[in-house]
Amino acid sequence: MVELLTTPPPMAAIERMTAIEGVRVVPTILATQQGPDRHRGPEEAEAILVLQTTFVDEDRAAAFWDSAAGLMEKLAAAPGFIRRVNFTDGPHYTLIAFWHTAADADAFFSGEEHQTAMRELFRNRWQYSHFAGLWERRTPRARVIFCQHCDGVTPATDGRCAGCGTALFDPYRDEGG
Repeated sequence: MVELLTTPPPMAAIERMTAIEGVRVVPTILATQQGPDRHRGPEEAEAILVLQTTFVDEDRAAAFWDSAAGLMEKLAAAPGFIRRVNFTDGPHYTLIAFWHTAADADAFFSGEEHQTAMRELFRNRWQYSHFAGLWERRTPRARVIFCQHCDGVTPATDGRCAGCGTALFDPYRDEGG
């Protein structure tokens, strides 16, 4: 059984990276959420949502996060929602969400809960800055798995190494994402 690593890069690599102008590595909050389509790998995301926000008022930020928690509850059952990850970069909050299709993302965005949250965001001025953009995939590519037993490189959907026939663990499908 393959054991996936959850460790940071080696310190020597971090030191090399942070020596580059404009690169910094800082502690952060990382939150992830898997959706009903969590079994899909990133290659099956036809739409990617990027949100960015900053805050200046703690009470308004708290109201935003309360609203966001409600939307996350709805995301848990949203058709076509694959997964999302959000993190902070200093004062910048960024969210990246993968959707199976743009129509799935649009359906969630157009839903009453999301539309109400957006009206409240603008009415209450919860954020200092806000950006949202949805991109559709232009160049589909297969996700590949590098066999740990031979030099085979195989599309993840094949399930078995093209070089030696070893069963390949798919971190999205085999463990539910």
